[in-house]
Amino acid sequence: MCLNVRMLSHRKVDQIMKRAIIVLLFAMLSALPAKAVSLEDWKDQILYFVFIDRFSNGNQANDQQVDPTDINGFHGGDIAGLLNNLDYLEKLGVTGIWLSPFFTNRPDRFFKQQPYHGYWAYDFWSVDSRFGNEAELVELRHRMCQSGMKLLFDMVVNHMGYDAPFVEANPDWFNPSLDIVDWNDKDQLVNRRIFGLPDFDGQKPVVKTFFKLVARHWIERLHPDGFRLDAVKHVSLDFWRDFNKNCREQGGPGFMLLGEYLHGDPKATLDIWKEGKFNSLFDFPLYYSMKDVFAEGADMRRLASRIYFDRNYPDAGMLATFLDNHDLDRFITSCGGDVQKYRLALAFLLTARGIPTLCYGDEQGLAGAHSPEPENRRSMVFDPESELFNYSRELIALRKSSVALRRGFQCHLFADSSAYAFARLAPDQMAVVVFNNSDQPRYVDFELPFAVCLPKVLDSAIGPARAIIRQGRLQTFLAAKSFAVFVPEAQPAVYEKSFRRWQKRFFDEKAWGSRTVTLKLKGSYLPEKAKVFFTGNFAEIGDWSSETNKALPMLKISDDEYTATVKMPLGRIFEGKCFYRSEGQTVWQPGDNLIAEVADAGSEYIHMEWKNLD
Repeated sequence: MCLNVRMLSHRKVDQIMKRAIIVLLFAMLSALPAKAVSLEDWKDQILYFVFIDRFSNGNQANDQQVDPTDINGFHGGDIAGLLNNLDYLEKLGVTGIWLSPFFTNRPDRFFKQQPYHGYWAYDFWSVDSRFGNEAELVELRHRMCQSGMKLLFDMVVNHMGYDAPFVEANPDWFNPSLDIVDWNDKDQLVNRRIFGLPDFDGQKPVVKTFFKLVARHWIERLHPDGFRLDAVKHVSLDFWRDFNKNCREQGGPGFMLLGEYLHGDPKATLDIWKEGKFNSLFDFPLYYSMKDVFAEGADMRRLASRIYFDRNYPDAGMLATFLDNHDLDRFITSCGGDVQKYRLALAFLLTARGIPTLCYGDEQGLAGAHSPEPENRRSMVFDPESELFNYSRELIALRKSSVALRRGFQCHLFADSSAYAFARLAPDQMAVVVFNNSDQPRYVDFELPFAVCLPKVLDSAIGPARAIIRQGRLQTFLAAKSFAVFVPEAQPAVYEKSFRRWQKRFFDEKAWGSRTVTLKLKGSYLPEKAKVFFTGNFAEIGDWSSETNKALPMLKISDDEYTATVKMPLGRIFEGKCFYRSEGQTVWQPGDNLIAEVADAGSEYIHMEWKNLD
């Protein structure tokens, strides 16, 4: 039977053509060669968050109530716009895209805000027409596969959009209509609503099954490389264990399950990572340290202390590192618009361990605070000739060229208040990265504890700095707010011995021995009968407890001097602070924490002073 196209309406022809295109695209997608990707391969990635509505308007035919001047409204960005700009991202050098939610969302505003962000889902099975259609997603996936780029979909399982008909149809799937009041109450975080959004009861079998089916649907339709999992702290760990297990079975051994657990405590991050069975989490603890150091000028030893905790993670190289996202102030805004500070932070992000994740516009210095209005979500600016774009591109290219920068252990070498040096060590290559966070140029000199023969002179792989290697030490002079990356020529297995030695130390903190250190406190203004203690972030010094039977007691040896001794592993970087008990009150030492290292040699004394702040 022949089909007489002339007898069909234009609408019918359009429908047939669209179906034919989708069938063809799915056939193209299915024809792509299957790749047995391991999770380890994610360490080679540089991810880029595309916030669909704010990225690029590629198809004005799907615009609805678009107003680019309204920070709370739709700006018109869509999947077509992303397709039009894939070459821009390829030129930048990123290797994967985290795509904001594309599900059909609430049709109109809730008070002053449109659902431009995609997090107010009405239907998890379809693509919001304001963002495009499924055929465009299939094309996106196909083109990204051809260029070797990975694709993460943003999966929202905690809530639905305001007034979603689905909620009225399935009221027993949701928690009671109570909002979170106490954000420190774990039960409220999981079982109450975020700002009134209908909150799924993730412990119910029907809810677990529903989202497993949603995940399976999109895995089968579009073959993503993984999911970015929203609002981890607001969903039960029981749900996450079940959901993540199912996704691994559906997506394969290399399927990424990247959770957003917004918490600054690395121990809390560790617990969620293990108990929720995630492949990775965003490294919020490191983000807060980077913000303190690079944006606010804090002691560089904060970075060293934070990285020292890495030995406790399943694999710190799998953590997703970042400078900002759509829920935070832009990092350049946190830097007060200081481009030098921002450049230094970008350099750290792209040389340190972890999976670097750029937020759209980071490479252009896109600015904006998150509140009171979401100015951090301004529309994308495309300028592939800008200085910051080329700087970002150069850093990305350097990381991609070096197996040590992508996968190497991060080994602490040196830190003081304004400088930080670390090595990235792999069996065949080493990279040494040195930062000067001071407003003044400075000389940096430290030991290189590696059993390898190095050239006497090393030039930085980026920037003009040069280092001299003399008697096992690296010496370099760095300009203010600058860094250097020294990458000696790679040679097969030349670093194998050093790599194994550091690997042993990484997994066994006491492998290189221990040392007794003496803490000395100068406290001229403490009450005469005060009982003074020291506590910090390890068991030997109290695990931050203010209980006198756990904290380290300090002995008064003169009118204004107190001392305590403690044995700790060589090389440990620890944080701590003094407090005293007097007349039933606990009073903490003012100012920042002490950050110190148990040195292999030299003085065993660590000095502190109690200064009352006016």
